[in-house]
Amino acid sequence: MRFLRRPKRSSRSIAVFCGAFHPPTVAHVALARAAREVVDEVVWVMPERFPHKSYDGVALPSRLRMVLESTADAVALSRENLFFSVAGEMEEALPGRELQLLIGEDGARRIVEWDYGLDATGHTEYLESNLRKYPVLSARRQEQWAIPEELAAYFGWLDVEAAMEAISSTEVRERIARGGDWETMVPEGSRKLVRRLYGPTGS
Repeated sequence: MRFLRRPKRSSRSIAVFCGAFHPPTVAHVALARAAREVVDEVVWVMPERFPHKSYDGVALPSRLRMVLESTADAVALSRENLFFSVAGEMEEALPGRELQLLIGEDGARRIVEWDYGLDATGHTEYLESNLRKYPVLSARRQEQWAIPEELAAYFGWLDVEAAMEAISSTEVRERIARGGDWETMVPEGSRKLVRRLYGPTGS
């Protein structure tokens, strides 16, 4: 785990905020803000590589810079790329802290439904073992996903304003591509960089 901005030594409970941040949005910021109501600190984490997609379009260094310009929270780069593995690496880097995974509901669903190469019993046991160590904080969408009953206790739901549901990185990219209004969907500190990276001459 390489920290670009380290968490405070005094923080005992940490939300590990994993994401692609392509780009970071005000919804990401709102989710982190809600998490800080229940943990001491949030650490935004990006993996060196993804298990299911690549860093197409905007490279990792630029995404990390956008994150740093979007938040005053701690920021880190992980060698791992699965949620539980990232949390495990964070635990090695920050021993003695209480860790929770902070992710959007789509990511929470991916944790449960990801193919870990196990049979049904092994899959459930693997999830329960890891969720016991690293429970999930997330925010509900209107079309709520039905969590398996045996795992529901490991998911905590944050209070994030409903308007954030319509905001996503995909929507920002699409609005930029068609020349629509997007600025209010992106944190003010990173708007100039987002415009440069995702605009017609972006790189």
